[in-house]
Amino acid sequence: MTKRLSLELRRMAFESHDACVSCGYAFNKGDTSHLGYGNDDEPLYVCDKCAKLLKETAIRHYFMPRPYILPVPNSKLWRYMDFTKYVSLLASRGLYFTSADSFEDNYEGAKGLKNHKEKWDSHFLEFFRSAIKNPPPEYKHGLSEVEVENQASKLLADLELVGMANKQSTFISCWHESEHESEAMWRLYSSFLANAVAVRTTYESLYQSLGRDPSIYIGRVQYIDLKKSYASVNDAFWRKRKSFEHEREVRAVVHDLDCKEQGKVLTCDLDQLIEEVFVSPKAPAWFAELVTDVNKKYGVQVAVSTSELIEEPFF
Repeated sequence: MTKRLSLELRRMAFESHDACVSCGYAFNKGDTSHLGYGNDDEPLYVCDKCAKLLKETAIRHYFMPRPYILPVPNSKLWRYMDFTKYVSLLASRGLYFTSADSFEDNYEGAKGLKNHKEKWDSHFLEFFRSAIKNPPPEYKHGLSEVEVENQASKLLADLELVGMANKQSTFISCWHESEHESEAMWRLYSSFLANAVAVRTTYESLYQSLGRDPSIYIGRVQYIDLKKSYASVNDAFWRKRKSFEHEREVRAVVHDLDCKEQGKVLTCDLDQLIEEVFVSPKAPAWFAELVTDVNKKYGVQVAVSTSELIEEPFF
């Protein structure tokens, strides 16, 4: 294997994650996916059956399903924010990703409830013991029971340290998925301020605006009952408690071991990202004009609309 992973190949593997690009075979957990290049150096992401099409094998992967669900391409996503954050978005021409360690929810990235940790530890200790005692055929562990136990305990401790470190190296941009404007989201994420806006986009536009970057993962959060289950090692940042289910969150996630700040800005194409801007239902009449003027100043041509929530009822 050459380990030559071009951007085009990484994009193909990312976008076609679930199936072979040649025959359409749907991968199952544990299958081998092959990444490489064909006779004309075209990128290929294929199954065992189609691996013969590869002139060069870059790498093989043990297939694992995504830890999140992809929204449909045209699903509407909303980001509610105060006006200063909106201006920052325009001025930086970038999307701000917050460190998971900075979120108010201290369960961000958690695997489960502390009073259930003993059961979690027991499961992984047994998993590590089995892995140590049953290496591939060409290896023999030759370890005593005490040595096996010590190694398993060390791996468990390392797993917990990695979990804590991941909170500092994981950065998230949160969006609300809905066909319609949300009164609850105005209250939660803009404090119902008069000088607040909501940016509307779609999943596809968000993905495209970030340059189809295969290192940025975008998907739906799943809400679980931590009294009955755990988040796994790979999906901890894609699981939240049931009490947050009203958020209907879609998040973009990126990992950066080198960034030590509380957040980072990733360049994005604002013309691709912003499909429409809505002003707060508490905003005065002139505020929409101000937002329009600021958009023009930063070269963003997008519709600015008043909130649907100010429509008058009849009885």
